[in-house]
Amino acid sequence: MNLQRLLYTLPLRLRSIFRGAQVERELQEELRFHLDHRIAEGVARGLSAREATLAALRAMDGLEQQKEEMRDARRIHWLTDFVDDARYAIRSLRRTFGLAAFVVVTLALGIGMSAAAFSMVDGLILRPYPVPHSRDLVDLVSTARDNAFDDFSYREYVDIRRLAKSYDGVIASTDVLPVGFSAEPATPARIKAGMLVSGDYFRVLGVEPQPGRGFREEEDLVPGRDAVMVLGPDFWKHDFGADPSVVGRRVRLNGTDFTIVGVAPESFPGMLVFQRPDFYIPLAMARSFAADRRKNFFEDRDHRVLTVRARLKAGTTLQSARSEIALLAQNFTREYPALNRDRGAAVRTLFEMRTRGDFSEWKFIVVFGVLSLVVLSVACTNVAGLLLSRGQTRTREIAVRLAIGAGRFRVIRMLLTESLMLAFVGGLGGIAVAYAGIRFLHSLSVPSELPVLLPFRLDERVLLASLALSLVSAVACGLAPALQATRTDLVIGLKAADADAPGRRRLWGRNALVVAQVSLSLVLLTAAFVMMRGFNMGADAGTAAVKDHVLMARFDPRLMQYTEAQTQRFYQRLVDRARAASAVESAALTQNPPLGLNPFDRIAFVPDGFVMPRDREAFTSTMDTVDEGFFETMEIAILRGRGILRADSADAPRVAVVNEQFAKHYWPGEDALGKHIRLDARTGPRVEIVGIAQTLKYRSTFEKPTDFVYLPLAQHPVPRMNLLLRSSGDPHQLVDPLAGVVHALDANMPISDVRTYADVYRYNVVEGPGTGVEIVATMGAVGLMLAVAGLYGLVAYSVSRRTREIGVRIAIGASPSDVLRLVMGKGVVLVGTGATIGIVLGLVLERLLNAFLFNAGGVDLMAYAIVVPSLLTVTMIATYVPARRAARIAPTQALRYE
Repeated sequence: MNLQRLLYTLPLRLRSIFRGAQVERELQEELRFHLDHRIAEGVARGLSAREATLAALRAMDGLEQQKEEMRDARRIHWLTDFVDDARYAIRSLRRTFGLAAFVVVTLALGIGMSAAAFSMVDGLILRPYPVPHSRDLVDLVSTARDNAFDDFSYREYVDIRRLAKSYDGVIASTDVLPVGFSAEPATPARIKAGMLVSGDYFRVLGVEPQPGRGFREEEDLVPGRDAVMVLGPDFWKHDFGADPSVVGRRVRLNGTDFTIVGVAPESFPGMLVFQRPDFYIPLAMARSFAADRRKNFFEDRDHRVLTVRARLKAGTTLQSARSEIALLAQNFTREYPALNRDRGAAVRTLFEMRTRGDFSEWKFIVVFGVLSLVVLSVACTNVAGLLLSRGQTRTREIAVRLAIGAGRFRVIRMLLTESLMLAFVGGLGGIAVAYAGIRFLHSLSVPSELPVLLPFRLDERVLLASLALSLVSAVACGLAPALQATRTDLVIGLKAADADAPGRRRLWGRNALVVAQVSLSLVLLTAAFVMMRGFNMGADAGTAAVKDHVLMARFDPRLMQYTEAQTQRFYQRLVDRARAASAVESAALTQNPPLGLNPFDRIAFVPDGFVMPRDREAFTSTMDTVDEGFFETMEIAILRGRGILRADSADAPRVAVVNEQFAKHYWPGEDALGKHIRLDARTGPRVEIVGIAQTLKYRSTFEKPTDFVYLPLAQHPVPRMNLLLRSSGDPHQLVDPLAGVVHALDANMPISDVRTYADVYRYNVVEGPGTGVEIVATMGAVGLMLAVAGLYGLVAYSVSRRTREIGVRIAIGASPSDVLRLVMGKGVVLVGTGATIGIVLGLVLERLLNAFLFNAGGVDLMAYAIVVPSLLTVTMIATYVPARRAARIAPTQALRYE
């Protein structure tokens, strides 16, 4: 059919769909007109009226045949048939409202859980960058032996931007930084989320700030010259009331005046998953926000703090871009061998960046996604079993349709339409379930100085996923029942209203579905129990004893333009006065507390006497900067040696405390006490290990033992520190004394992120893992409920089908216990088979979870010792109820049962 004819016939087709009755009347009138015309012609030729009518009908090949041909010419039979099938399906399902409601609820749970899990997978892994042509964007990463996703330094970024030929633009940005923001010079600074970006950041991304403009490239050339900023859309609306006249206004960041030149559009919330920058600042202003003042941001090639992205040129392949960046990395190694000895560079896709090994969040989301599909499978098998049973009661109806000429494919289409109606309503319910699940996730509060936003939302991508799941569910639930229903023997089907297939084929389909439900439910319960046990194994993070007695507060003297020396004096006076305050048992300073949300710094080092590999300059380890009161305040045991002392000043010999894991790793079988390491390189500062501390959980409760180094604050000064205050009672009582101490030192010094350590501990040890356990446990409970319903339905259906047989058995002498054993035996076989398959699948899943998440090994026998008997008990109860009913059947009634 050509386009011209399609356009010509399209109005008629649309009218046939939406105004079918009117089109049918017009068709009838047109055919009647032609018929009357032919009759008149026959009469004019001398035929009688009856003969003329018969001749006209023969000439037109019959009115009804003409109507069918003209309807076929519209080519919308498939749609009109579907509409008719949908109307019939609705009428049919209304007659079995209870069954339809149960099916809809079952599918809603399965589809809703799967849609919510897809929202999580989409938000963390699949969702593209919110910029035009996002597929052209790639991440450029520096690679090392122990980090395949490292950042670049500013000098490296400049060289890549100048030398790389595969890209239309190369941009750089920092992580989100806590910045002191003041709308007016006289107002106290508030901590907001700022991001340093290159001058061509918005241009390369294809983002046009409105109102105002983005950065000009010349505003990113001279360090410290152009103090300009672009606001984020949310910050503009919340703090400036979406006032377009804000462009040109001056505000203060970290004590420096900045001019607002533009506002990022609403469509660009930022390039990060969990955070949205409040404003963007040119890289040229980095000195005002430097976290490590010992490093020169613009000159030190080993100060790697920049995330680098690039937009591929049209026609450039990913492989050619990777070859080019690898060649540039080799050039860096030749030119700067001391700084790039064991380094390379690579091009990473967005998917690779979001599924990197050191990010654990995506692993949990993938597990949730897989388990949600298991729940959907259980739901579909349950519904398929119900539809199989319902199809058995429609044997005569199907046989009649086939006997009078309906094709098998046409009947299958009719039955699948019923499944589609159920799945459609179930999909609507699934959207509601998904919305509730996403709302639940958003109710979680993340204890962080800067707001953390969960990227899960019910958008058009999730709605499309729900639609796809509904269609898949319709086919999965309805295809097998439809195929089996249309295989009925016409002779047998026309004789009985609900005839079974002969022989052993009667219930094999329903039996297989129940076995599948039991096995999958066991998998879900095993997953929930294994996750719960995995989290509980790490529940004691080593700092549980003090979690209810410690108050935390964060300080950054750079907001008040303090120099490094002034910063160190402020911290010393702060901790001294805090220790003297009432109700304070001890006080300490740390860069990051254990289990805090901020990432720990890493240090490079070379153990004294170690023979390093040729291709490796140094090892790296996670580290923290602390003062002399840290170990006492947090009650972290020093196993050997000593902790940090006040005597470990900047002029004293350099020292460090390492954890037990670090000592065992680098000096196995030896005492690490008194050993030395050199920082940064073989010729770096020599540091003596003066203490061995217990190994804690530093970032998450399920992490494997990690090397860790503590350095004294006086010898490793850091501008942003956390003050820890411990009391014997409620730590909230220390808030007012702390405010008084800080006000006495500097009335303008902002105090941020004041919270108890219990908040941080609870999120990482209880609420965060607990939410994961609750989600999986809910999936397991839903799967078990559906399996029990499926097993009960099958046994009850079997009893109803065998009522006459059971009556005969009782009439010839079978006791109720014999009938009970007969009926329950079937359930026991099905449950046993399903449990056996489920145990095998559960063992496979356990190994995957342990390797994927918990870094554990072996088989958790306790999980199976609890889960398997529990499942068997519940399913046996589901089998016992209809079996007990069968044992009470009266023979006189059963023999009359049809």
